[in-house]
Amino acid sequence: MKKLLITLFALFSINAFAGNAQNIADAFNASNTPAELVKSGWAGNDGGKGYKVLQVIVKGSNKAAELHIDNNGKATAAFDSAKTAKLNADVDYQMTATMEDWASMGTGESGPMYHMTFGGLSFEGPMGEAMNNMGPFASFLINIG
Repeated sequence: MKKLLITLFALFSINAFAGNAQNIADAFNASNTPAELVKSGWAGNDGGKGYKVLQVIVKGSNKAAELHIDNNGKATAAFDSAKTAKLNADVDYQMTATMEDWASMGTGESGPMYHMTFGGLSFEGPMGEAMNNMGPFASFLINIG
């Protein structure tokens, strides 16, 4: 889960938000993260809908991105806003942090656990699943941060 969270945080660092959700999805798909998420079983836990929703929101702004991750671990849809109104808390994720916190996590300066501990990051979703998959996302976040 550590890599998963780091990857997500890097996705939404200042540089990532300078582009758009499709750029984030392309970077995600080009990384090792999709294969690692399939191997761990994370990608297949989709509640029967065929994809997981990952929403990343910049607190205090109108910036957000939403990715749909399929059973192959690939981002198949990307939106420049949080489109899904009701997430399935058993399979989907929503993370909110300030731009400064996203930037810090994206550079590897400090990790997601630090930001969660001190209130810089709020997280909704299956925490146990996330903790077991932090590694794949951590490296990805730094790559695009």
